[in-house]
Amino acid sequence: MGAEAKYLRVSRMWGSLSDGAIYYGSKPLSLDGGIVRSLGFIVNVEQLERRATLLRQAEWSGITLINPTDPLLKARDKYLSLLILERRGVRVPRTMVTEDLGAAVRAVEEWGRVVVKPIIGSMGRGSMMITDPDEAFTIFRTLLSLGQPLYIQEYVEKHGRDIRVFVVGDRVVAAAYRYAVPGAWKTNVAQGGRMEPLKPSEELENLALKTTEILGLEYAGVDVAEDREGYMVFEANASPLWRGLQEATGVDVAAHIVARLAELLRR
Repeated sequence: MGAEAKYLRVSRMWGSLSDGAIYYGSKPLSLDGGIVRSLGFIVNVEQLERRATLLRQAEWSGITLINPTDPLLKARDKYLSLLILERRGVRVPRTMVTEDLGAAVRAVEEWGRVVVKPIIGSMGRGSMMITDPDEAFTIFRTLLSLGQPLYIQEYVEKHGRDIRVFVVGDRVVAAAYRYAVPGAWKTNVAQGGRMEPLKPSEELENLALKTTEILGLEYAGVDVAEDREGYMVFEANASPLWRGLQEATGVDVAAHIVARLAELLRR
């Protein structure tokens, strides 16, 4: 598209208050915009805060980022993003976050099947389905002993599939069904799931667009389930992978994202 592209690791970027510049290694950065694919491997809150603050400084210096830093962090926190969506009328699963072991076990007793997930995570890694309160007690106690809050969702029967809708700007650029491996429940491609192209209905498109607009995202992979009552949003991933989606649909997702950034830079 005529732009010069640079690949940068956020861990090697640093900011200065003396001159307000953002540096990469020993050289100041001169950028019009950037696509934030990841905040990198993070092991503690201090790393997350440093990198997030650095991206905010980049935005304040005039660099256009997609996704913007605050919406990116909002979507990264699964509970916070679902809380915001539910308050705006988007249907989401019954969800709780707690550090109270008793409350967590009671949720399993009341809801039956639940899924416990990392609050911040991707590709289905670390997610476990639990049906037995005694098993839940052991797993939850172990997680709490490691300082991990418990993010628990009621299991939604989705008959082996859900939907990934990919939004860029104000358009749905691709959509596909995600099917779990026979006998499994996770539909993530990284967990062995497969994708089939889907022509989304107007209702599904509007739901995905509303979700990304509420969270302030410029691009997102919106995960949706279908049940007897209609569509339900599981999450909006602000750093989604798209290889499986691209192979299934033939849509060049990266080109759409770059074009969106170029559009924002021209404004």
